Amino acid sequence: MTIIVPDILRTVHLSMLKHLMDWVTSFLKQHSSIDRFNQLWAMMPPYPGFAGFNKPYSQVTKSSGNQIQALGWVVMPVFSATRSNSSASQRIILTEALLCVTNLMYFHSMAQYRYHTDATIKYMENYVEEFHRHKDVFSQFRASKSTKKALESLKKQLTLDKQDKQESQPAWNYLAVAAKRNQFDEDKMQIESEIEQHHVEESNFNFGKMRLLNHFSDHILQLGNLIDASSELPGRVMMDLEQAYQQSNRNEAAFHILRTNAWREVFEYSALNANAVKQCRDDVMPLTKVPIM
Repeated sequence: MTIIVPDILRTVHLSMLKHLMDWVTSFLKQHSSIDRFNQLWAMMPPYPGFAGFNKPYSQVTKSSGNQIQALGWVVMPVFSATRSNSSASQRIILTEALLCVTNLMYFHSMAQYRYHTDATIKYMENYVEEFHRHKDVFSQFRASKSTKKALESLKKQLTLDKQDKQESQPAWNYLAVAAKRNQFDEDKMQIESEIEQHHVEESNFNFGKMRLLNHFSDHILQLGNLIDASSELPGRVMMDLEQAYQQSNRNEAAFHILRTNAWREVFEYSALNANAVKQCRDDVMPLTKVPIM
């Protein structure tokens, strides 16, 4: 049993679908297929329950709740149609990506059932398992902002090191222009190879909402369905803890964060008790002396 119930809105719609679309668009840009995807996305006709999109996906800056939900219905057919026009060499990697998208979308659809059986729960578990089996096709697009920033710094440092090494060699100034260009190209390839290796090592799918996918079936067995489940309250608590961790020095952070929160709650309870006592005193009618005649 996890602390946070993996509700549909925050776990799937606002998190996993957003992550998935970031991976898909980056993947299609790399394979020169994003224009076709955008064209098909804008061409989707409306039908009952789906209003359609009036612009290519790459031009969307903000989506409403209904649009995010509709996104989960159309991304798989649009991605599949994009793959159909690809070359034979691209089709293998695009098919692997489509399998990842398909299994997550099937899971997304079935998670919204109001009634479940052992069979539907088993289907969901299989979809998650297949999604994890194929998700590595998007691994290079999973680098966080901090990782990307670190990679940029590393690339600059490696470039400076190569330049210093070249200039420190006495024979460098006597090399022909063509020889220097060849050396520059060789150094550039080595730097890019090292950066790519670091990129792969630092990119992963280890984040909270990804792990919550594995707990959907357990919560459905306990709650019946997840349509009305919400993680807003425990989510706010976790946000406070995450913010405290980001502001800490990472030295025994968990102990200090929990102790600080405990002390803060003690002070808050003390303030509430003091206010309650004061309120009781104010509500008591003061005794007045009756003058003796």
